[in-house]
Amino acid sequence: MNVRVSGRPNAEAVSEIEFFEARKGEARRHTPVETWFAVKAAPGAQRCPSMREGHDRKGESIIERNLRNEGFEAFMPSYRIEVRHHRQGHWIERRFPTFVGYVFINIGPDDFRKVEEVNGVSKILRFTTSFEQRPMPFAFPQETIDRLRYIEWEQEQNFLLARARRQREEELDREQPGRRGKSATRRIRRAQFAELGGGLSTSLATHSSRAFITETMKTLGNLAGGLE
Repeated sequence: MNVRVSGRPNAEAVSEIEFFEARKGEARRHTPVETWFAVKAAPGAQRCPSMREGHDRKGESIIERNLRNEGFEAFMPSYRIEVRHHRQGHWIERRFPTFVGYVFINIGPDDFRKVEEVNGVSKILRFTTSFEQRPMPFAFPQETIDRLRYIEWEQEQNFLLARARRQREEELDREQPGRRGKSATRRIRRAQFAELGGGLSTSLATHSSRAFITETMKTLGNLAGGLE
């Protein structure tokens, strides 16, 4: 899988293997062991503030901010889209969660109760085996988190490229008033993001990425189905 990085002249494609190699051990400098679990987010806790074009930040959600303030490392896979203000006409960037209702968190077994006490967290997702009398938190392998990070990065590059094309179209419109053959890239339709679970864009580069998102959503849904 190769992705061309936008924002750099003559940028070369970056493979998934190269991406993983570049971030190898990245989090381990801060946390000796990465053990990832999923939490069910309270309604509205994943809402992110909208940003006017030019603000160089994603917009942290309520649950991410609350977990960070309590010292926990959270990962909410997400993507961004652009919408145009219906009255003032400027562009607004909006960030949405890939998995609506779920956030991943890097914690140890002693922190389960502390996490569930954080505002915006409903429950840690658990499962029951034939050998256990009580449900146990379900740990996601590091490979799952790494793959989701890559898919998020891939989506971010697609967003930056689409935004750059739209900005160039607007520059040409100002330089050449009345020109014909305007590109449709300026019309960012939310309908393009409605087919996969969580509203994720269908523009993911490969079938394997789409299948991985779908399978992860299914796993989260099955675990959440066992919550009381």
